[in-house]
Amino acid sequence: MNDVGKAKSVVSDPQFEERLQAVKRLALKQKKAEEEKAYGAIDYDAPVESESTTIGLGTKIGVGAAVIVFGLVFALGDFLPSGSVSPTEEIASTDKRIAEDERANLLKTLQQIEATLASSPEDSISLEGAAVTLVQLGEYNRASSLLEDLIKKKPNDPDVYRLLGEVKYELKDYEGSAAAFRMSAMVSGTIDFEVLRGLTNALIAAKKPDEAVQMLLASRKRLNEEKTIGSSDGIKKSAVKSKSDVDPIQIDLLLGKSYSEWGRVSDAVSVYNQLISTYPDDFRGYLAKGIILKENGNVGDAERMFIQARFFAPENAKALVDKYSK
Repeated sequence: MNDVGKAKSVVSDPQFEERLQAVKRLALKQKKAEEEKAYGAIDYDAPVESESTTIGLGTKIGVGAAVIVFGLVFALGDFLPSGSVSPTEEIASTDKRIAEDERANLLKTLQQIEATLASSPEDSISLEGAAVTLVQLGEYNRASSLLEDLIKKKPNDPDVYRLLGEVKYELKDYEGSAAAFRMSAMVSGTIDFEVLRGLTNALIAAKKPDEAVQMLLASRKRLNEEKTIGSSDGIKKSAVKSKSDVDPIQIDLLLGKSYSEWGRVSDAVSVYNQLISTYPDDFRGYLAKGIILKENGNVGDAERMFIQARFFAPENAKALVDKYSK
């Protein structure tokens, strides 16, 4: 068999395809295990009253699933004022490490994919597989290069831009990360919460919290308009549906954090006050306000907020509240 034949046989090999899918499932498995170990089985970003676990990338395949590996999403600390110390930071390095046997499997898969690419460099499936595998291995420079190539072949795939945004964030190319997230939002035509979260973090890291505020205000306005249109037409959900069923509390928490990073503490507190007024049974508004009050010397009022946060927090989240309130 010649080299081209060998390459094609690798792609058509069911076992190889299964290993490729395993690469995509591995990140979700790792993140879920770490979250349950650290906090218990709870989605802290999801609305407290909801049983839904659709927020996130666990239901996606391809490059979309790969971003789980970064440990940048699904953490309440992503939404709180910068003065807080996120418990997820304590396990960040653990999140990114993989077991030796898993690493060996990933390297074996990568070798097979690279063999395919050597003879079929235009194979977009193998290109995607290589990029995802390199991300899993933490080889972000190589992954970034492949994702740039993949974008040329899949210019309308928002998940490719989104993964590139996450990778560039890891490489501390915050301007490039923000640009990639903006492209993801543009080509998708929807409001995807994970893209908003990634873009917010990239803009803050790039020292542009004012741009993050404007972007979040525009997104919030758009969501409100869609909700109004949907209600007036008697439609349960907007025709322009965000992929993650965006929780408005999440956006406001990001907005408060951005205001805080911008130095506009009073605006951040106003956002949290509105959250508490609108969602009085949700602990997140109390917790965020408590943190920013504490960081600005208002210890008494902060303690009252922490007490409220702990009262309304789900059982599995009470220890988390305690960590932030210390």
